Amino acid sequence: MNKAIPATAVATALLLTGCAASTPPAGTAPATPAGTTTASQTAAAPESLPSVPVDVDMTADFTTANAGAAWVGKIKSATATEPGRITIETSIVDPRGADGGEPARTALAICESAVAIFGPSHVAVMEDDGTHFVLFGHPSVPAGACTEV
Repeated sequence: MNKAIPATAVATALLLTGCAASTPPAGTAPATPAGTTTASQTAAAPESLPSVPVDVDMTADFTTANAGAAWVGKIKSATATEPGRITIETSIVDPRGADGGEPARTALAICESAVAIFGPSHVAVMEDDGTHFVLFGHPSVPAGACTEV
């Protein structure tokens, strides 16, 4: 028995075939050709990111707040390199003697003052030659302490 399929049934079947879901079912990843990447839909375009001030000079504020400190004349600059991070350049020279010498005590006092005044998450006090002398907030130093490095 050879029954003919009505033309409308064929047309309906063809139309339904073209209506398949364009997204894969939940739990399966869409196929991406090898060597290509896809952009995250949650990534923000560079022009929509908030601008962050870079290298904000805080020297005047820091030296004014510490006007009576014996070490204030050793401050070359105090700069917020990014929010919560301060770098303080000094004229201190560490003779690389035992820890806790006068230069180290001075650098520690500078660091502790910056933490007390500005409440940053990270402070780096630099020697005259530009090397790190005292750090606060660095993973290699005790939490919550200014430490000679």
